[in-house]
Amino acid sequence: MRIQATGILLLITCGYLWFLMGIAWAPSNKIYQQALVALLWLPGLLAMVIFRKHLLEIWLKSRFFCSCLVLFLVWAALSTLWTGAEEPARELKRVLYVGVFLVSLALLSFEHPERLWHGLAIASVGLALAGITSIYLFYFRDMQPLMARLYGIGQIGHPILGAYVMALVVIWGGRFKPSGVWPNVLWGALMLFALAFIFLGQSRGAVLALSTGIFALLLLRGGRVVWFGGAAIVLVCWVGYELFAPLILARGLSYRPEIFQASLDMFLQNPFLGLGIGTDYRVVTFNYPEGFDHTHNGFTHVAVELGLLGVALWISLWLSALHIAWQHRFSADGRLVFGTLVVSLAALQFDAASLWGTPRAEWFVIWLPLALTLALVAQPHSDKLRPVCIEAS
Repeated sequence: MRIQATGILLLITCGYLWFLMGIAWAPSNKIYQQALVALLWLPGLLAMVIFRKHLLEIWLKSRFFCSCLVLFLVWAALSTLWTGAEEPARELKRVLYVGVFLVSLALLSFEHPERLWHGLAIASVGLALAGITSIYLFYFRDMQPLMARLYGIGQIGHPILGAYVMALVVIWGGRFKPSGVWPNVLWGALMLFALAFIFLGQSRGAVLALSTGIFALLLLRGGRVVWFGGAAIVLVCWVGYELFAPLILARGLSYRPEIFQASLDMFLQNPFLGLGIGTDYRVVTFNYPEGFDHTHNGFTHVAVELGLLGVALWISLWLSALHIAWQHRFSADGRLVFGTLVVSLAALQFDAASLWGTPRAEWFVIWLPLALTLALVAQPHSDKLRPVCIEAS
């Protein structure tokens, strides 16, 4: 039995790494999804049976967060009873995928937490290399003008969502900064290319999300670094604005205020049950009658699909996740999760409103942060928080 358990956890580790890096390097989305089935979903289901006793232990470590998570997934599953989706069973299966993903990483963290965090270190390198490759292929091989919005390789090809993935790469890279001169030089080059990917994608939301995440991590450190770091962020943003003001202002506010108001109106039309997950809807504004296929905001999207109870659970889930990361702020892993959550929360305000699709770039700012929070709770001795007096000394 122990050999089987070890094999299952090894498969989940491989699936986790494939989830993180296959998003860019997989030859096709079909291969990416099929590999996840073999390496993550099926082993994850087996792990839930083999390590079922661990599930109760994880829940006892953070009852509120785990309860909100379970209730949210159950309510989403129940919404398939009234959804307008063509295949409600397919939507139910996607909820199951999310649940297996979250539990698999929690169980991996319970048994081998180092694999989870080292996986992010490996992914930060692999995805940064994907950013370098994207820049070379788009601007040098394809001879695109420098002012053109960068489209990356693989599933980071969307200039906005790919930029959010790279924003997380920068956050993770800061956690795993190496020692030594030449490793630092190589690390610095990788981080610069990840930043270049974000700026060349011309996503203002991604730049804001990254800036917010970096400043939040500076606040955790405290002291003069907050002022110097904050000033540096402001200076970089000001220089960027002066150099690229026409590009920054060209798209205005991208209809975001109008979309937000129209989304609230849609929510109020069906405030209790929502439309149900998987329902196709259009957010129509007075200045864009063709409409948008989602609300461009993770919270209003949940409100439209799952109603008042759904959005209340969703908000509670993220607030609880932030609280957990804050409790673990004196550990390197806790700070890593905190930065990831802040970047993802910023991303959810402007984009990433597709919760239930198959694994894609949106999952990096929707489900991965929550999975890392659950993993932080699940890892051994996670309840033994470092007191402030020790840090101060």
